[in-house]
Amino acid sequence: MTHQWFSPEDAIWFASAGVLSLTALAAPIIARGRHKRLIVGTWGVTIVAGMILLVAGVIAVLEGQPSHVVVPLMASGVVMAVGYGISLLFVLRAYRTAEHRKVAAREL
Repeated sequence: MTHQWFSPEDAIWFASAGVLSLTALAAPIIARGRHKRLIVGTWGVTIVAGMILLVAGVIAVLEGQPSHVVVPLMASGVVMAVGYGISLLFVLRAYRTAEHRKVAAREL
């Protein structure tokens, strides 16, 4: 086995990737159809970061890293890549709905 990438005490930092759930605070902004580039960009960066963590987790498995290295990498990667990947569909739909509302309001 190679040298472990980080200690069990450091693994908690990957669990704090859940802080990204703060993006739920973007819901009112999304509902109003504002700051689309910023919001969609944030989702995109989060998805890419999740994929990077998943790849790192696979590499950790192949290198024989202990579970306190593999599990946080894989779990955070799945939550970020899959969770945000799926929610991006809903975000884009909400922006389309907001745009339809704006067009309808202009036509009145």
